[in-house]
Formats: sequence, structure tokens, C-alpha cells
Amino acid sequence: MRGEEAELITRGKIWRWNSKRATGIVESATGDHIWFGLDSLRGRDFDAISIGDDVEVEYEFAQQETHTLRAVRIDWL
Repeated sequence: MRGEEAELITRGKIWRWNSKRATGIVESATGDHIWFGLDSLRGRDFDAISIGDDVEVEYEFAQQETHTLRAVRIDWL
């Protein structure tokens, strides 16, 4: 790991999804909440996102709303 430039990847589940704002939260296996927006989604249509979907998320330390973790990429498992 090379400090904050290191790639951070974890698995989790879609915990919240707001289709009107196109934002949501992934809850990681360790309980961390990672904010995501539409631009981080991979391999899933906007209308096919569901609470509880299993995902792999690449994330970074960045303030987004009230969260300190922000998704860079989300892939469905």
C-alpha cells in the first residue's frame, strides 16, 4: 500500500439507493459506509439497482456529504 494513492477495494452490499438523486451507499463487509454516485457504476443499468445487491467497490478517502469514503468504481458480483 502506498498511502492514500493505494487502491482500496472491498466487497459489500447496496445499503441505500436514491434513484431520484442517483446516489447511494454501499455497506462494506466490515460495516463501513461508502457513498456512490451514478458515475461509479459499472455493469448495471440505472433501473436495475436494488438494495442488498452484492458488489465489489473501489473507493477513496474523500468527503462526500456526511461520508468520508467515496466509491470510484462499483462492479456487481
